[in-house]
Amino acid sequence: MNLSLVRFEARRLLRHPILWGATLAALALSFAWDGPWLPDMTMVTIDTVTASTLIGAAVLVIANLATGRDRRHDLPETLAALPTRAAPRTRAIVLAAPFAGGLAAAVMISAHLLVVSSSDTAAGRFDPYEALGGVGLVALAASAGAALARWTPSLILPPVLIVAVAFDMVGNPWAEYGGWLLPVIPGHSPDWGPRPSAPHLLYLVAAAVLLGAAALLRHGPRFTRVAVAVVATAVTAAAGSVTTAGAPVIPWRGTASPPHPPRQVCEDSAGVTFCAYPDYTPWIPVWSEAIRPLVTAVPARALDRLPPIRQRSFNSYLPSGAGDGKPATWTTWSTDPAQHRALLVGQVAARLAGLGEGCDGRGLARTVVALWLTGRAGPLLDAPDPALWQRGPGNGLTNGLIEVPMGDNAGGLSVPGQLGGLRYGSAEVGYARRLLERDDAAGLITENWDVLTAPGTTVEQALPLLGLGQQISGPRREAECA
Repeated sequence: MNLSLVRFEARRLLRHPILWGATLAALALSFAWDGPWLPDMTMVTIDTVTASTLIGAAVLVIANLATGRDRRHDLPETLAALPTRAAPRTRAIVLAAPFAGGLAAAVMISAHLLVVSSSDTAAGRFDPYEALGGVGLVALAASAGAALARWTPSLILPPVLIVAVAFDMVGNPWAEYGGWLLPVIPGHSPDWGPRPSAPHLLYLVAAAVLLGAAALLRHGPRFTRVAVAVVATAVTAAAGSVTTAGAPVIPWRGTASPPHPPRQVCEDSAGVTFCAYPDYTPWIPVWSEAIRPLVTAVPARALDRLPPIRQRSFNSYLPSGAGDGKPATWTTWSTDPAQHRALLVGQVAARLAGLGEGCDGRGLARTVVALWLTGRAGPLLDAPDPALWQRGPGNGLTNGLIEVPMGDNAGGLSVPGQLGGLRYGSAEVGYARRLLERDDAAGLITENWDVLTAPGTTVEQALPLLGLGQQISGPRREAECA
């Protein structure tokens, strides 16, 4: 083996601007993807590996160009006079390209994961095999570029392959077709359990070795080349079989149930109990801070109405209780205060004021109290269109809906209003806004808390207690609110 030729090709590839341009683009894409969410190392690692496909695309192209350059621009005649033949040149690139591409991927993945994991709110579980899978993926792309150059020396094939992989990632993110035999699976939910990252890493590495051997076999069969190809084929098949068998169940396609979530860890914060899965306890301070303006504005006895706020999994196979109105947190958490935070604040406000599930709170004093509490933690929006409660989401009505995504391309919840789906009208919003403008509102509400949150107290009865004058007209409730 001509090691000097390997070193030459490695240095040449490492100086290639396309490689490092793709590395910077992948790093920027990783940060952009993670920006809208609190860091969950499970998903952060998967997203970072997915972004590394940009490096894989770059190294596939430059490895293909490097391997096939001896067939372009009269080089065959020029190189024929040299003592080094085509096979050693192919071998050098088969060794150098995966190294150069893998090094770039390792730098990008390590840099991103180190920055994200340093956050105080980093939750989830870091999987080193998942991270190394990004390096294996880029190595596979490098070997594929070399094999394509030797067996099908057409410059159009690498871009076609890149487009095909990109199309599969967009149209088949959960690997519903092809399963874990695909090189990259960007879609996942923490609720599905662990991914078979270790055997999949072995699968990628073995496939990279197989394609490298295939590139060398273009120069004729030799014992070493054939032996490496046979062993790599066997390992690829075995690792692919193990990976497929250990793949997580996709809820809407699988016949088996996902693993049951682990026992939750409960912590008390400012008189409120939060229960989270063990890997997500770093998020408890974020949840506590979100509802702090509410719990500090009510009498201590009001906190007795608040059940433990439990983290739920967004999974159709698990009893998540997504619509039962109980205050809840989730295994994803948006940094947009108008999403998960707004839903939690509204649910807590409704519970503190004594409003129950499915309650029609129009005309009730405690609805005004709940909306006042909600307004202390964020903007108090106009009342939703009344038809939202009659027709439900998905009927062309979007004004007044809180959209709560459960991850990229993973669906979500659409909740009408700011009280966790409980019904109210413009009159209650108007009274709450008047209270938010008054400095003495907190004292008046605390002083008259029991009366204001009693089931039978109407808005008309509460106006003198709150120091509010003119009555705002609004529709009456259609059913009693227990």
